[in-house]
Amino acid sequence: MPAVPFPSSVLRPRAFAVLVFALLLPAALAWLVFPTPLYDTRELIAWGRHLSLVTPLHPPMMVWIGGAVDWLFGPSSAMTILIGQALLAIGLVYLYAITALVTTPGNAALFVFLFGTSGYVSFAPLSFALNADILQLTSWPAIVFHYLRAARTDRRAHWLAFGAWSGIAVLTKYNAAVLFLGIGIAALAVAPFRATLLRPGFYLATAVGLVIVAPHAVAVLDHRSAVDWGLAHFERAGVEQTLSRLYEYLLGYLICFLPGAVIIAAGLMKRVLTPSPPSTAPAPDDVRFLVAMNLAMQAILLGLVLFAGLDYLFRFDAPYAMLAVPALAPLVRFTDRTARWFEVEVTATIAALYLTAGIVLVVVYTFFASHTGMQEPTAAAADAILADWRTHYACGPADVFGGRRSVYGIGIAMPRAVTALEYRTIANAPWFDPADLRARGAVLLDDTAEAEAYLPGLATTPARQITLPLRRTHAPRHITYTYRFAPPQACPPGSHAAGPQG
Repeated sequence: MPAVPFPSSVLRPRAFAVLVFALLLPAALAWLVFPTPLYDTRELIAWGRHLSLVTPLHPPMMVWIGGAVDWLFGPSSAMTILIGQALLAIGLVYLYAITALVTTPGNAALFVFLFGTSGYVSFAPLSFALNADILQLTSWPAIVFHYLRAARTDRRAHWLAFGAWSGIAVLTKYNAAVLFLGIGIAALAVAPFRATLLRPGFYLATAVGLVIVAPHAVAVLDHRSAVDWGLAHFERAGVEQTLSRLYEYLLGYLICFLPGAVIIAAGLMKRVLTPSPPSTAPAPDDVRFLVAMNLAMQAILLGLVLFAGLDYLFRFDAPYAMLAVPALAPLVRFTDRTARWFEVEVTATIAALYLTAGIVLVVVYTFFASHTGMQEPTAAAADAILADWRTHYACGPADVFGGRRSVYGIGIAMPRAVTALEYRTIANAPWFDPADLRARGAVLLDDTAEAEAYLPGLATTPARQITLPLRRTHAPRHITYTYRFAPPQACPPGSHAAGPQG
């Protein structure tokens, strides 16, 4: 961890309390009105129940963390978000540590506070808790901080931490390569950092990172689906599609920097903040490095979108936006007037904004509206389907298959011995056991042709349906689930053989 004061010792109590409130808000909303994990989070929990070095579509870090949270607390949306926000808070500590290297402590606290209370940090976890894009908000600032400290001190501890966090970042998402390229380009561009590429510590860090990534890399040789999935996001696009991707690129930064950008603009207009040339920063070489790194990453990112055909989504921006903060913070000067404005007006504005937003969301989604994903009755559906299954069979089911939306929600509400897989991922899941499917049977959700396409020849019962109301809302909304059974061979109907329930 960085050798800097924890934010609570830098931020005034009011600002620290508001920051904590903004971090806890999505978990509170999940507990009150959005109790069901959304689709990406359901998927990583389902896969996390099978400890594997590879997954069908992604590097394994988010799956490992999701599996650990599920093992400790069950498939709880609120707890999944809460643990994710705790990891994000570690990233904010590192972000403050970087920013404090290049500007005054007060300025660092202001900018980190504004990013920590951004729209992305406070609301994206409802949809993407423990998603790789959010988990990068922990590892990426850690990598940059330890590299900067290693460049200054050449201490082995910082090189080891740099290597370890780099390995974790690769296992989180392969786009860590953009960060490494940005660091390398910046190191070559800023003279004092060139020597770091020749130091023994740098190669020690590289070795540590490779050791951490090596088991996954070896496993990928036999199961390439995660790499293939990443490459599938690159495709040639027309003008309209390219413009749509640029819109997503800009939208992500808007979400990540609001309301902070508005508050900084207001501070400049009120002259409680004043422009400051980067050359006056406490460590101008570090500022130049951060600016060069950010410019390099943005150039690479735009090149991937415009020329390599990267299918871009707004949530990809989060780690890039986070690392822009310490490059932007030295551009304004923090004074005593800034401190008073920050401690009173800024904290009151953010607190009022998010308290109002939270109350409005609770009232609206409790009484007037509904969210078919985050209020989906997946647990009740799982209980009903299992009750039906157990009236026919004495063992199983081994698996539950279906479309992405329903299968993981219902699957993670079933016992852990049940494997949940979307139809298209069956062949690429190393933990799928066809023999267990034949022995203990399966539940097939969503009455579509996909079952026949991905499980050809599998005998099933006629389709059944259940209709259930949404959770935590008085809005008159229901969801109908269609399901079939693939009977188990180990205990067919009429068998009295005892067997473990799936």
